[in-house]
Amino acid sequence: MNSVAGKIIVYYGKGEGKTTASIGHAIRTLGHNKKVVILQFMKGRPTTGEYQFLKSVDNLQIHLCGAPGFLKDEESRKKHLKKAKEGLELAHRVLDEKETDLLVLDEILYALKFELLTEEAVLELLKKRGHTDIILSGREVEDRIIEMADIATHMEKVKHYWDKIGSTTSGIEY
Repeated sequence: MNSVAGKIIVYYGKGEGKTTASIGHAIRTLGHNKKVVILQFMKGRPTTGEYQFLKSVDNLQIHLCGAPGFLKDEESRKKHLKKAKEGLELAHRVLDEKETDLLVLDEILYALKFELLTEEAVLELLKKRGHTDIILSGREVEDRIIEMADIATHMEKVKHYWDKIGSTTSGIEY
């Protein structure tokens, strides 16, 4: 464990690479024989490339904290709300145990945007980080989270083939 307060890192914006950058930090942390927990909010499909690979990596736990499918109606909202709250509870348990060096809260900023979690609840979680580094990702971020952050990176989309063909590619987006 670090001897100083854990760092808060935020990746946000409409550009690609927020999850990828977060996983890059996880790999770096694992390379120092440290422990990592990744909680993927708003994601409930165990078929993504990162989940398939990371679920069997030593010193790493990955948990899906979203319902399968997109949030598109009241029924899916209820499922995502339940999973987001469970994910936040799990994040608190991870920090309470004080055995994880890096906690990645992938897409938690989406959970805030869609009001599945409150900004106050996330700020409370960040305040109890102790020596654990925390990464948050998503498209939009609240000012108070940026103020708490040690590193904040805005990822801007310049070009994406989705705009022309309207489809995704395995290994690139998922």
